[in-house]
Amino acid sequence: MTDVRAAARAIAAYGLAGTTTELPRGPMADDEWLALLGAARAQRMSGHLAHAIEENALAVTAVQLEQAGDSHLREMSLALLLERTLLEVVDLFETLEIPYRVLKGSAVAHLDYADPSLRSFGDIDLLVPSSQFDSAVEALSAAGHRRRFPEPRPGFDRRFGKGTSFSDAEDTEIDLHRTFVLGPYGLSIDLDALWLSSSTFVLAGRTIHALRPEHRFLNACYHAVLGNTPPRLVPLRDVAELLLAGNVDVDEIRRLAAAWRADAVVALAVRSAWDAFALADATALSFWAYRYEPEPWERRALSVYQRPDKGYAARSLAAVRAIRGTSNKLAFVRALTFPKRDYLEGRHGSFTQRWRRGLRDLKR
Repeated sequence: MTDVRAAARAIAAYGLAGTTTELPRGPMADDEWLALLGAARAQRMSGHLAHAIEENALAVTAVQLEQAGDSHLREMSLALLLERTLLEVVDLFETLEIPYRVLKGSAVAHLDYADPSLRSFGDIDLLVPSSQFDSAVEALSAAGHRRRFPEPRPGFDRRFGKGTSFSDAEDTEIDLHRTFVLGPYGLSIDLDALWLSSSTFVLAGRTIHALRPEHRFLNACYHAVLGNTPPRLVPLRDVAELLLAGNVDVDEIRRLAAAWRADAVVALAVRSAWDAFALADATALSFWAYRYEPEPWERRALSVYQRPDKGYAARSLAAVRAIRGTSNKLAFVRALTFPKRDYLEGRHGSFTQRWRRGLRDLKR
């Protein structure tokens, strides 16, 4: 009987140097295969599944081969649609002289994987400077992209938020960022440093800007362990892929992580990737990660992202500690305590309900 979870990890790890995961031997029974195929689709890793089959590392039946190919085709069709929209947004931003960096998805696929078709993605992530955030929001809105949620108070997003999300008539999602994550870890990043240099890749003849390798690696770490609990496999694969390729400066990563107060995030992401993919090859950073002991404040900060009973209120309270200046702290608290009425729509029926829900969250 096949352990589908172990098989899914082996698929996600396929092609990584030093992985000791084992793929199933021989074609899987139909029920087990469908469970694995479902996991591959849910984790957006049909590219890795197709790659393992193509190289005869995973034996499948003719029907299973067709199903795997169809799954990969669907993911790549979506990627092409997303990249078409990305090109439109890049053209819009460049016309308006709004700097940008593509995060995750398309950038990692083209810059960090041997074949971009290995790395699927389901939305577009773009970083813009805080000073240009409102202009980027206005530009996307004018171009027909619908903002999913309003900001609590005018100016909140460019000062304190992670960003906001948009969708268009085809339900294509654009996540517009000013930092990597919500909460304390997003507020500790030196955002100005992200704009000093960039990496580029070519898409349909256009030069597209992304983060430089060390910043991409750190973003991958944040995405892997501060986004979902348990971590999703593809973000963990990004962490391993970037580090094992040897194209990042480990000393620079350590320096940046310390400056951003993100040592615990990086250590956890590297350990999680090494554990998930049973990687036997040690690197200087993996050796450090396994020896790293988080401080009490780091454990508390991580818990507001990882504990399922902790929500937006807990992250917001933790964020207050990372905000510099009493006036800024007060502005942050005021905006979340007394947001605009339209911010409550679809979330809470009234201020009282919002406060009660927040208090319940904080008591957990």
